[in-house]
Amino acid sequence: MKLSQHIYLLLTLAATSLGYACSTDDAILEEIDHAESIAESAPEEALRIMQGINRDDIHGKMDFARYALVYCEAAYYNRIVSDNDSLAAPMARYYTESDNHAERARALYQHALVMQAAGKMPEAMHSLLLAEESCHKINNPRLEGLVHRTKASIYSDGYLFRNAYESHNESYDCFKRANLTEHCAYAMLDMGCALINSRHYQKAEPLLIEVRDYAIEQQNKWLLCEVLHNLAELYTQVEDYDKCEATISLFDTQECLLNGKAFYYSVKAICAANRHDEKEAYENIAIARSYDEFSERVEYASYAVYRAFDDTQNALSLHEINKHRQDSTVLRALEQPILNVQVELLQKNLDSERRERSLIRQRNIMIYVGIAILVVVAILYIWYRMRRKNRDIAQYVETIKELQLANRNLPDEMNASIGALYRDRFSELNELCDIYYDHSGSSRQKTLVYDKLSQTITSIKNDRERLDNMEEAVNRYRHNLMAQLREQMPKLSERDMRIALYSFAGFSNRAIALFIDSDPITVSKMKYNLKQKIKRAETDSQEMLCAALSEK
Repeated sequence: MKLSQHIYLLLTLAATSLGYACSTDDAILEEIDHAESIAESAPEEALRIMQGINRDDIHGKMDFARYALVYCEAAYYNRIVSDNDSLAAPMARYYTESDNHAERARALYQHALVMQAAGKMPEAMHSLLLAEESCHKINNPRLEGLVHRTKASIYSDGYLFRNAYESHNESYDCFKRANLTEHCAYAMLDMGCALINSRHYQKAEPLLIEVRDYAIEQQNKWLLCEVLHNLAELYTQVEDYDKCEATISLFDTQECLLNGKAFYYSVKAICAANRHDEKEAYENIAIARSYDEFSERVEYASYAVYRAFDDTQNALSLHEINKHRQDSTVLRALEQPILNVQVELLQKNLDSERRERSLIRQRNIMIYVGIAILVVVAILYIWYRMRRKNRDIAQYVETIKELQLANRNLPDEMNASIGALYRDRFSELNELCDIYYDHSGSSRQKTLVYDKLSQTITSIKNDRERLDNMEEAVNRYRHNLMAQLREQMPKLSERDMRIALYSFAGFSNRAIALFIDSDPITVSKMKYNLKQKIKRAETDSQEMLCAALSEK
């Protein structure tokens, strides 16, 4: 038992030492915690902390995944867009299998952003769907809204404007639950853009007007510029030029013409053409071309002006260009792979890889369990052998003591004769037993002593000369008991004869068991059966033989 305890202790110490050697330093983990806590409020400082950590000092999949998560979020809050997945890929692999849904949703969202920047839209969408799944299990409406907004962006890139509108609508609901008013306004703007792209102008207009009024109230020039561009686009599409001019005038009154001057003057040119103001229309077209001569909006405005003032040749030329561009856009939309099918195929591939990894893990677990079972069996076997050796040695010692004591019920001459036969071997046995019980010896030394002891016992059992001398002594001092038994019952087995000889010589059942590889109870039964055989044979000496067998 002590040996198994020692082995278990050694294994525990080895596992503990290995765990400490492969764990990340606590100081590094504290730095990561600090960077995570300030990532949103002080993104530059958080990024500086993460950049100062050496990746080689991060040990373990869990610690590396969390390090990658905090690093990606710090870059995200610093508005750094990356298409490098050296951090995002292992992070996503770890968190895909994680039950920590709070971190899982954040990590998969960051991975989706990297995949989107790399142009891998199916992979990005797959990560977003997994992140959305985790968002449903936690209370983080802001993150859930960002997930839906990014999904909508991918749908728009794939010309799936209805899907984009639905995702923007879901993001709006999430931001509303989170009381993020500005995020709600941008979500409404995105919803309006999706509706314009899908030609639902009547549904788009009230959304964009609400965003416009909010931007004016909050004096958000960037948001106002975006919504005015889209409102102007909507009104030109439905040919409501009065509203279009009112919208364009807001650029001036609200002082929010931050970008898109080519668009601004193009729309002004279209409105002037609608009022039949040829001079203003051409002047605005000229200004628009000076900012961006080849933009689609400038070319469309030029076409509208030429057509309004009967410049047929230039109008037809631009019409062909616009028609060719529209056809190309339609073809690109038709050639776009079906995103949902791509995501489904990706999911199947990932499921297949996951099943394969699971099988590998199961195989490895079975191997480890098998090794553990073998180790346990080996330890139990060693323990059992040691216990058995100790038990056998104890029996040997007790038996030797009995053998060395003369049997007072037998003639002294016979006791002396039997003692002389085995005295040298008994001394050898005693010496070996004393060596075995000397605990200063090693396990190997004890094994060697035990083996020598077993060999000595075996040699005693198989020493034919000593057995013959013992039988001669029994016949000389005990009225020829063995000679009579052999004569009157010649069919007895050699084992029965050996038991009779040892019994007549005065050996106890324990000693006989030792010499015939048995146990005292079995020896007692065998002696009883032998007496029954003698009685059934009705020999002349049966009473004397049975009485001799019954002696103790």
